[in-house]
Amino acid sequence: MYSNNKKGFSILDLLVKIIFAGLFIFILIWLFNKKIPNVNMTPFYSNVFRENIKYMQDAGEAYFTDEKMPTEIGESIKLSLAEMEANNIILPFVDKDGKECNKNDSYVSITKMAEGYELRTNLVCGKESNYIVKTLGCHTYCPNGNCNANKSCSIQKITQYQFKKLVNGTKTNYSCNKGYTLKGAYCYKTTLVNSKDATIKKTETVTYKKPATVVKGDSTLSPLKVVTGSKDVQLKTTVTSKDTEVTVVKGTKEVEVSKVTSGGETQLTVNVTSKDENYSCTKTKTENQCKVTDVPEAYSCDCATRYVNGMPKYTCNTCYRTIKQTTCKDVKVEYTGTCTRTVKEYSCPSGTTRSTGSGSSLKCYKAISSYTCPSGTTRTSGSESSLKCYKSENTYSCPSGTTKSTGSGSSLKCYKTENTYSCPSGTDVTEGSGASLKCYALISGKVTYKCTDAGYKLDSTGKTCVKTEQKTSTEKVCKDKGYKLENGKCNLYKTTKVKATATKKKTSYYTYKWSEQTSLAGYTSTGKTRTIDGKEVCE
Repeated sequence: MYSNNKKGFSILDLLVKIIFAGLFIFILIWLFNKKIPNVNMTPFYSNVFRENIKYMQDAGEAYFTDEKMPTEIGESIKLSLAEMEANNIILPFVDKDGKECNKNDSYVSITKMAEGYELRTNLVCGKESNYIVKTLGCHTYCPNGNCNANKSCSIQKITQYQFKKLVNGTKTNYSCNKGYTLKGAYCYKTTLVNSKDATIKKTETVTYKKPATVVKGDSTLSPLKVVTGSKDVQLKTTVTSKDTEVTVVKGTKEVEVSKVTSGGETQLTVNVTSKDENYSCTKTKTENQCKVTDVPEAYSCDCATRYVNGMPKYTCNTCYRTIKQTTCKDVKVEYTGTCTRTVKEYSCPSGTTRSTGSGSSLKCYKAISSYTCPSGTTRTSGSESSLKCYKSENTYSCPSGTTKSTGSGSSLKCYKTENTYSCPSGTDVTEGSGASLKCYALISGKVTYKCTDAGYKLDSTGKTCVKTEQKTSTEKVCKDKGYKLENGKCNLYKTTKVKATATKKKTSYYTYKWSEQTSLAGYTSTGKTRTIDGKEVCE
């Protein structure tokens, strides 16, 4: 009986434990999803992207030196990430997932603007893409719009040091099957799915018009006077004047412009001299020093003669007294004396304009002037302080035959006077046109009109000859959407996109940073330096 009850209790107990265990796990999962927030890795990922795009920008800015800059306003020079790696301008880097960024869509470009240059850095890594723009060049700043024309502006020069750090990571290589083209992490294949003849485009009907020839017959006409050369407002003369714009004659000339003077510094040799100087120091000497101390001394006291066995015996007691005792010895003692030493003095030579540090770390600088030509300069002569800078300026003048002009410079417009001819009120019959126009008043009879040129016919007015022609062009076009015109055919293509085969391998590479500090925690110096533009200072 006991045995059966014990067995039934164990099975029930096991089932209860299983139910409670499942309930406990469910509550833990619910609490985990409710109470523990997701860790936001976006700042870390964004920092990787920002460092990569800044790395590209710094490399691009260092690459585009004067001789590589565009010369015309609006002209751009583009350098892709693939070209930067191929020319060892930049070392390969990876994105937050350890994958290479898009080497074709990622680039650095430099564009010449009206003032300075625009450096654009575009980076595409997986689904993340962005760009930054930096303006290069000197800009004049006028507080509150109050500018002094005599101010000279210069850009402060900042020295930066390059550092590197070895990074161990994983590099992913992508490959495609035959017939596919690799682009980023995907493979593309374009297939022709349809081809048909292109459509020939036809033009509209072209109409030509000419004045009809007058057939006078037995009519009587009275000629009317045609006034030329001036307006006749009162009579509404047939001669009117109008202004027709003609082409402006454009030339060029060179004018001298102000040269840009920018400040710089060169380090000078520090003067080092030696001299002897006295200073207080501790010395040692031997002195005989004596000391008086109190010491006990024994002496006989209470002396008396006693008789022992009839014989006299002299006895004394021993007493003590204090006496002064002097002891002397040689000892070494310290005293403050004067010593002499040789010291080095560091000073800056004549002509120094700035110094930093002191003692052996003293550095002396001398300001020097460097001369460069401003943006837009097209020709230079001389050098250093004798440098002269020139820019081309357009000159504008009107051609021969111009009778009136307005504006100046690039807004110059030139006009010539042309006579126009028309018949006055009361004209019934006209003949010819332009300077050969003739006007008549019909006195009696009737006039008719005819067309003498082949292919022309009178229109509905009965006074104008018209001719129409149908013209077709040989231009071929594709009317259907998605078709591309190629060699007279309209072709439709289909592009297939598949993921590329990814192969990962461990790799080590260096990340580089530029800093104004001479040391950087976690990085080692490469020994390279560069000078960049800092703030603009106007004086």
